[in-house]
Formats: sequence, structure tokens, C-alpha cells
Amino acid sequence: MYTLKSIAQRSVTLGAAVAIFAAAVVPAVPVFADSLNPLTERSLLLSSSAPGFMDTDGSGNSTASPSADATGTYAPAGSGPNGMKTGETFSFKVSSDSTAPNDPVKAITFQYCTKAAGLCQAPGNNDGDARTPTPDDRKTNAENIAAGVKKSDLDVNYTSPQAGTDFVVLVNGVDQSTGWAMNATNVEDAAYSDPSTNSALTGKRNYITLTHVSGVTPAFNQEVKVIFKATETNHITNPGEGSFFVKINTYKSDSAVTAANIIDGGVTVANVMTDSIHITTKVLETMSFSVGTRNRDTKVVNCPVAPENPDCEGTSVTHGTCDPILQVNNNRLDLGNPSAENSLDTRQAYDVNSYWRLSSNSSGGATVYYSGNTLANTVGDEIREMGPTKTVNQVGTEQFGLAFVNAGSNTGADLIDPALKARQDSNLDADAGYKPVSAFPFTTLITDPADTPIQTASDEYNEGEGSLASGDTAGTAKFAFQKSSSTVPVPIAQQNKQVISCATAKMRYVANIAADTPAGVYTTKINYLAAPQY
Repeated sequence: MYTLKSIAQRSVTLGAAVAIFAAAVVPAVPVFADSLNPLTERSLLLSSSAPGFMDTDGSGNSTASPSADATGTYAPAGSGPNGMKTGETFSFKVSSDSTAPNDPVKAITFQYCTKAAGLCQAPGNNDGDARTPTPDDRKTNAENIAAGVKKSDLDVNYTSPQAGTDFVVLVNGVDQSTGWAMNATNVEDAAYSDPSTNSALTGKRNYITLTHVSGVTPAFNQEVKVIFKATETNHITNPGEGSFFVKINTYKSDSAVTAANIIDGGVTVANVMTDSIHITTKVLETMSFSVGTRNRDTKVVNCPVAPENPDCEGTSVTHGTCDPILQVNNNRLDLGNPSAENSLDTRQAYDVNSYWRLSSNSSGGATVYYSGNTLANTVGDEIREMGPTKTVNQVGTEQFGLAFVNAGSNTGADLIDPALKARQDSNLDADAGYKPVSAFPFTTLITDPADTPIQTASDEYNEGEGSLASGDTAGTAKFAFQKSSSTVPVPIAQQNKQVISCATAKMRYVANIAADTPAGVYTTKINYLAAPQY
């Protein structure tokens, strides 16, 4: 284990190398690193990574604007698609022993800033500046919503928060919420200025203080977890764009929450500028279903070959070392039979694929979660979830599920361009720094060379490769899905042993219907969340 001084000496280099994903050990107040201990294994999980002006489900409904009969689907507070009303989970391990006769932890603070160190500007992209006097007052989130402006500032919205209900404090896995009080204020630096970026201050609540008269007593290296829950009235609003950092400190006083009373300190980081995967399908009286997507390295192969269709094979797209996954058609996937208006069939299963790609220099790796509801129509009918235990699909049975597939395995509806795969396999592009399409190191989650499982998160989602059921022929691929993930994200893949330079995973979705599945247009949004551990 490195000493604190070693960490402090290396923090500038690490922070500059990958500012979005890395976080050096920097306190929330201007004190020297040698005067405090770091919080270790820090992690922040957002209930949604959508921007703060978004709160709709796959059909465009929300609690403020539900479906016509008010009984259909929507994106409730704390669900994956709802960035306007989110919850957050902080976890970290303490470096100091707070057991008797040492000082107990009587306060914890969380300060949201656009940078990991220095003067603090709260995250957000609303127009105007909250500094006074100013000729251009900062817009509020409510004003932007009313005007249909797609911008938002981070804001902690909790009215009379109750410990154990609106927020929970766990110490070493034990609920110790009783006695804690929560307060949210704005703490930004009026002198903040950065000519290369927007230097405006938001004026929104970006500083959370938790206090406890007698405090809690975690021992050295025990985990503290703080969960801020989301409701329609009590929640956190995400910023409209960009990444943000949260500076965390613990204190030995509940009344003097100052630098002089800091016990441990540290920084964690989260990127919130992502969009959901939109899946749309129809269930017609004839019961058929649609599918189709591709990434930069794939060819279209699900069509008649030349000479009947000389353009069938398509072309792959050359790209750089770790370019972002392409977003096509607003991330919408049509699942089903394209010859029958992308509908489902009682005798044939259909699948569709999306991708995610992750890079992080966190030495503790990362966990990827999914969050979303099962396929549902606007009057509340749902295609049954496959449940938490992986299973093969069965035609004639209502099912919706997903599974994790290595993107480089050439399995699924869209195959890696054979010419490009040959170059990858022969390492011809190594000199150019090209990263072959692979889920590594997430592929090590399934087995190591000795065939020993070394992951805990994705056991139920690691057999997505294989065939689907059709007619009387059983399939081999296995899927699972929990619609409760809409409010409690479910881990799909985890790597906790090394950094992740460029991991690309293919998510495979499958759906079946029964003869009595109600007709209608069925949609869902699946949101993916990445939580690096530092």
C-alpha cells in the first residue's frame, strides 16, 4: 500500500492524464494533503446518468406528463431514464480509526464541483451567472423546463429530509441512520474563473452536510455507505452536460465543520452525460418482432447475399484507438420481424444488440449496471420479465431479457467485419495503437485460465452467446432481466482487479410473446451506469 505522501506526490500526474475518470486525493477545503488521511475505495453510483432536463420513459411519458389515461408507463424518480430526479450512493473506506478512545465521525460533507481541486464551480450549463451584482441572472431549472430548454444545473432538492427515509447511513454494512441530520446549501467560490470554459456560477445547492451529535465509530478500513434516495419531492437533479467531481470529508465535530476538524478526506468522480438505449417494438395480431443495429466494426449480414442484394454486406467504419460507440437513430433499436412491421411472433424469438464501451484508470476497476423496465405499452400491459435467474428463451411464452456478450466474439445478429477481425487477430494495427474490439478485461469476469469464476456481479448474464429458440428447436443462449432495476440498478459486469483501457461489450436483448399477449406498441429504455472504484 502506498503511503499518503506517495499518493499526494503522484496525484497531479494521474489527474492530468485522465481527468474525466481519475480523481487524485484532494480535500474539499484548502489544506495540505499531508495533514489528512485519504478515504479509500471511493465510489459513486448514480440512479441515472441522464442529463437533468430528462425525465421521460421510452414512450415520452413522465410523472408530470403521463399517458392519456394516466395508467401507463413513466420514468419515476430514482429510475434509470430520469436525470431530473435522481438518487445517489456514495461508498468509501476510512483511513482513521474512530473507535474509542478516538474521535467519532460526527459530520460528513459532499461538495459537487466541475474540477477535482482548486476553486469550486458547481456543475451545470444553465444560462446566466449567479454572482451578484450581475446583468445576467442565472436561469433556474424550473424556468428552463417551462421554456423547453434542454439545460440544467445540479441541484440538491430535499425538503425536511428524514434520516432512514430520504437518506441512509451504513457503517460496515450496519444501518446507523438514526440521529443524522441533512442540510444542503450552495458553496461555490466567487473568485472562480477559467477562460477556457464557462466561468459562471450556478448558485444551486451543491454542498451536502450530514451531522450527528454523538457520531459513528467506524474502525480502520471499514466501509461507510451513504445513500440519498429519490422521490418526486426529495431528489438530486443532474447537470445538463459534462462530468463532475464530489469532494468528500469526514469530521470529528458536528458543530464546527471546518478544516481543523477533518478526520479523513478524498475525491470521487462521475460522468453524467450519457443517453439511454431506446427499444421500440409492436405486438400485432400476427405477433411478430423487429431487430437491428451495428457498431463501427460490423457488417450487415442478416439479408440475402449478392447478386440478389449486392449491398448486403455493407462496410465497416475505420476508427481510432478507443472512439465512442456510434449512436444511430437516437439509440433506438427496432426488435422483431422487419417484414411484419417489426412485430413479434409466437413461434419465433427475435433479438437485437447494443454496445457499451468503457475506459477507466481506477485501480479498483469498475462495475457496470443496467436500469430499466420491461417492455410495456402505454396502457400498462407488460411483456413478462425473465427474472433474476438466467434461462433459455421459450417461444410461445412472454419473455423479455438481456445478456452480456463479448463484442469481439462474432456472436449475434451483427458480426465483426471478417477483414477487420483478421487484422485484429494478426495484430497488424498494433503500431497505430488500435484497440481490437473486445470486452477485456470484463471477459475475465466469467472465468480465468483455470476455469475458476472470479466475478460476483454478472453470473446471471454471462451466457448470452448461442442460438435462440425457434419453432420446436430449443435455444442455447441464456438471458435474465429484473424490472426492479428501474429503481435499484442491477450489476451486469464487474472488474475489480485492474484498470480498464478500452472494454467494449455487446448487450443482447431477446423477446417472446404468448398467444394472449395484448396488442399494442411496446417500448422500454435501458440505462447503463458505470461506477469506477478508486
